[in-house]
Amino acid sequence: MKYMGGKYFLCKELSATMKRLVPPDKVTGYVEPFCGALSVLMEMNPDYKCSASDYHPDLIQLWLDVQNHTFNPPEEIDENFYNECKELVSPNSLKAFVGFNMSFGGKFFAGYVDKYKNDKNENFLQEALNSLSKNEPRIQNISFKCSSYLNLKPKNKLIYCDPPYQQTKFPIRYRTDTKHYDIFDNEKFWDVMRRWSVNNFVFISETNAPPDFVSVWEKITHRSASQSKKTRYKNESDSFKTEKLFIHESLLTKINK
Repeated sequence: MKYMGGKYFLCKELSATMKRLVPPDKVTGYVEPFCGALSVLMEMNPDYKCSASDYHPDLIQLWLDVQNHTFNPPEEIDENFYNECKELVSPNSLKAFVGFNMSFGGKFFAGYVDKYKNDKNENFLQEALNSLSKNEPRIQNISFKCSSYLNLKPKNKLIYCDPPYQQTKFPIRYRTDTKHYDIFDNEKFWDVMRRWSVNNFVFISETNAPPDFVSVWEKITHRSASQSKKTRYKNESDSFKTEKLFIHESLLTKINK
């Protein structure tokens, strides 16, 4: 499934790192508070008892309907249908399916994707259908919940967080539907990660972190949403970032035991 900021190309390395540092017998389960497209979770399941949550109501409704075999995907999607889905009342699984998979860069209703593919021979709808078909049998044992990470109270869990990337020029705006945004409080997020790290093993995907968090894995990756002539970064160096996996420094001793 297309999802902006998804870890499809990094999920195997991320999961391997976490499994090596925190094997299943060290915890009572695995938690993803920003589950997104489930790329990393799919690599952790079934080795760990998995639970997934996200603040986006349409996204969680999609996973619930896929899990319950009640999601009926459309056979075709043109721009008019795309715009109609944008106005559906949330929570709605069809709204999530169209809003992410048929939008530029996997960003929720950020523009009908076929307008940007130019000469690329790509069937985005078929790719999305193939992805759901592959994931359906693999998510049957997962617990899904629509919730802010702030409402969770995990204990003795392996937790993987992939929050909205920190911005420096503007506040982080987290889109909850097609018309509303919430500001993502980055400072509060790191405070919660410190508290969770007391009784859990917490891993965070980011490019930067406060000084009391240390990187246990990193890789230079390409983060351009598309490689078409119309959307490629003008400065190629801007599209490469070093992805890192952070833990709080207090966990180093527990992990090395």
